[in-house]
Amino acid sequence: MRYAICMLLGLSGGLVVGGGLVAFFTILGVVSNILKFTRLESYPKIGEFSVLIGALTASVLYFLNIKLYLKVYPLMFIGLLAGIFIGIVASALAETLDIMPIMADRLGIVRWMYVGVFSIMIGKVLFSIIYWITFGFNN
Repeated sequence: MRYAICMLLGLSGGLVVGGGLVAFFTILGVVSNILKFTRLESYPKIGEFSVLIGALTASVLYFLNIKLYLKVYPLMFIGLLAGIFIGIVASALAETLDIMPIMADRLGIVRWMYVGVFSIMIGKVLFSIIYWITFGFNN
């Protein structure tokens, strides 16, 4: 009986967190901004399915405690993809909340804005690769 209650609590907690994340993405229009960044606006199903498949895959791998024993190069590729995704989501959130234009106007760096955006994206990619190589699937 105790295991059933623990499973029910874990499932309900996951549903609440997942529902909150989906509501957050939907209200802020993050997926539509990601499609705008990647110039896939005419294919909205691609963005929706890729977010859905990524979330389901990550959930299954985590929930079933599946360990993947991969070499360094596949881990680097997975880290690159994870870093690109995190960078795109961060850029879409920043664009949605209009953080970048306000910051550029206040600091007077409108001409150099692309340097800041690319440095954020490159940092996310590099440290995602480092994470996946050192702490990620090797545990």
